[in-house]
Amino acid sequence: MLRFKQYITEEYPFGTSTSVIIFSDVSSSDDLQIPMASTMLNRIFPDTIRTTVFHVLGAANLEGLKKIEGTKKSISAFFKMQASEMESGIASDGGVVAELDADIIISSSTDVLTSVDKTGRRWAPMEFLMGDQWKSRGMKSVFKGLDTLIGTLVKKHLSHLKPKGDMYVYWQNMKTYLKDDGKKLSLVIKDYYDGVEKVLKKNSRVMKKALYDYAKNSKVSDDAWDEQVVNNIKIKKVHILSDEVDLDDLHDMYPKGLVREFPDVKFWDASIDLEIYTREVVAKEKNK
Repeated sequence: MLRFKQYITEEYPFGTSTSVIIFSDVSSSDDLQIPMASTMLNRIFPDTIRTTVFHVLGAANLEGLKKIEGTKKSISAFFKMQASEMESGIASDGGVVAELDADIIISSSTDVLTSVDKTGRRWAPMEFLMGDQWKSRGMKSVFKGLDTLIGTLVKKHLSHLKPKGDMYVYWQNMKTYLKDDGKKLSLVIKDYYDGVEKVLKKNSRVMKKALYDYAKNSKVSDDAWDEQVVNNIKIKKVHILSDEVDLDDLHDMYPKGLVREFPDVKFWDASIDLEIYTREVVAKEKNK
């Protein structure tokens, strides 16, 4: 049986070290990975959005989903997803859609390409968090703040090299310059985390629009699916596409009956009907 961690959609494989996620392939502030920690974001944006979202998964992963109910562990969910993606899944198996109540950590009209590090913390590249705000004057201030942060951290932690020129060249090679010293890298990561929080807090108005306007005002994406990073989930209902799930396997997984574990279960013969259902639920939530 697949474990829960194996079906989270991510840019880097689950459990990649934080240092790899933070320092790899960064040539500008657009490329920087931003921590999506609910504790940090709640300090900056205390007004939590709790709403109905959906999560696509394979039947074998239902047990893992149930285990994280009410916890701070985050998963990728959606307001909108086309029927074909419900059938196949995004990063792994599909065929099952869980209807959830959840707290929104970030909300995007497109796939944010989030990653989860070894500590369980989720990260997202800055360029995918900008949303419709990427051309705004306020967002330019965010980029400037991040550029300043990287320059400050490079000069602080690599002072022996007397850095000059492009600070991102040094940032990309931080692990090499520090000879992969875990203690030194941990100090850089802590300073980076704290520094990013300060930049986001200083520019909270534009970042709030970038991170939450889609959940508040739209919920209708032009893409095949959107991405909502959520936690503190509660499973409301489980939807199963009969043609995509082996019912014999389902019985083997849950010999005492699926409804014993998940009281509200509905089977669907056509994925397009389930897509229509999810859209109707989201529309009702939007109009509340």
